Amino acid sequence: MSNTVEKPKKNWNILVPYFFDDLSNFALQEGIALCKVFKSGLVLLSCNNDENTKKKLAELSVHIENFHDIKTQPYATSENIKTFLFPLAHKTESILIVLGHNNTKTSLQFPLKKSVRFMRKSRTPFLMVPKGIHAKTFDNIVYCMGYQKNEKEKILWSSYFGRIYGSLINVVIPRVSDQYFKTGIRANLQAMEKLYSNVDVKYNTIKIDYNIHKAQSHAIKYASEINAGAFLLLTNLQLDIFDFFSGSEDIKAIRNSYLMPILCINPRDDLYVLCN
Repeated sequence: MSNTVEKPKKNWNILVPYFFDDLSNFALQEGIALCKVFKSGLVLLSCNNDENTKKKLAELSVHIENFHDIKTQPYATSENIKTFLFPLAHKTESILIVLGHNNTKTSLQFPLKKSVRFMRKSRTPFLMVPKGIHAKTFDNIVYCMGYQKNEKEKILWSSYFGRIYGSLINVVIPRVSDQYFKTGIRANLQAMEKLYSNVDVKYNTIKIDYNIHKAQSHAIKYASEINAGAFLLLTNLQLDIFDFFSGSEDIKAIRNSYLMPILCINPRDDLYVLCN
């Protein structure tokens, strides 16, 4: 297997909503790191278009371009972020939206749960960055293999880190006894092996002695132990009664105690492909 990496599209961007606060700064730090991973541009969005905000956002953009050599586009608007964010992501060909959080609030200026409910509508994946300065690298990416067909979205997205940056993809496999779960996981592993082999992505499989209901939290712990750059998961679009009482799995993961950034992928009817 070769270690060659692909050239990304030149017009990709990472989008960071920016409100000149600590949570926005944590997101910006991670956004800059991701721009270097994907060789992409950066989009800064502030939903305040007074002259002072425009000036500060423009100055910040120039600083990033000069210091990091990243093409940066500032957008200051009076529009509501709820109506402007997703169209801007589409317009700027943003492949990720990056948000900072402190377990209760996010850089969108909303409570965490409200922010995640809103972001579940996004066709663009979003990275939730815990409060703090992170010394993690993207040499390792981790996700937990599930049994459902839409797991292929995690397989595909993780491959971009491998194809463009050369990351090692670590796939955690839960213990299963039910034949239905076994069949689903086996099919997903076969799809994963075929894709990674075809596009020369390095990967590692880790079997753990935890069932599918407990595997994700232990996989996040493993991601922390190897200093992974991100843990990938699919968001919960259809919540049940247990999610309202105990919290949805994506919220629990985002609030992990290891300060692990969580890359959230909303399941889509069409499988969005960045690289052919």
